[in-house]
Amino acid sequence: MYVKPTAPRPIGGVIDDAIKLYRASFRTCLPIALIGSVITGSVSYYVISSFPALESLRDPAQIWQMLKPSPLWTWFLLPGIASLLLLGAIIACQNALAAGAGPMTVLQAIGASLHRLHWLLLAVLLWVVFICSAVGIALIPISPASRVLGVLAWIVFAIYLWGRLQLWMVALYAEDVGTVRALGISWRLIEGHWWRAAMILTVGIVIVLVISLVFGFVGGLVFIVHSVDPKSLIMDNQVVTAVERVFVTPMIPAVLVAMYYDFKLRREGGDLAARTKSLPGS
Repeated sequence: MYVKPTAPRPIGGVIDDAIKLYRASFRTCLPIALIGSVITGSVSYYVISSFPALESLRDPAQIWQMLKPSPLWTWFLLPGIASLLLLGAIIACQNALAAGAGPMTVLQAIGASLHRLHWLLLAVLLWVVFICSAVGIALIPISPASRVLGVLAWIVFAIYLWGRLQLWMVALYAEDVGTVRALGISWRLIEGHWWRAAMILTVGIVIVLVISLVFGFVGGLVFIVHSVDPKSLIMDNQVVTAVERVFVTPMIPAVLVAMYYDFKLRREGGDLAARTKSLPGS
């Protein structure tokens, strides 16, 4: 059973809180993750069945020419927005439990995410602009060595930025603020704790990878026992992946929510200690 911590926790304690939060929210998160899995699985099935030649293509230019005449990009854009909305619903549900507000229904969680969808889309736009800046660096008319160093510097900065801003989506729901303020909250909470945040999230990612490997292993055994043709194998893999997503999708959000409240306790404790030291006679 998840209980909101009252003091900062060690890395193992945060992961333990995340697992408890995952279990406590699973009843609500399961239908939300299932909806997202059905949407992405349906799109994958549509692409594979409509464009079987994609299996043998490796050149991005050829793939682009094949997909360009079709309305396929609409099929990717709309599921992408839906996936973002449903991810927000999962975080809204888990944050409500972590904050002590009680469990949400599926409709309440989706409604809370829909209310902040414009802020989510703004964040995506900001990330796209930042990623495009790497293309701009690559196109600067400088020597190849300088261009490589510029791109490497961009990658290092991007990793650092990712570490400082990884809690923005939780802040969006926990504090009911806009995108820019949520990014600022994440930046402030992780200040001085970058490596700790990276370590906690890495452990969460490893847990997800292990679960994915288990699903892949079980699916592989089934395919070995019941031999199928290559196209059916790809379709069956999509089904296994869709089932896997239902169980792993809520895990990383649970880790982020547990991290958020742990880092918030640490920041509030540090601020309190700083104010105490500044008092006369301290």
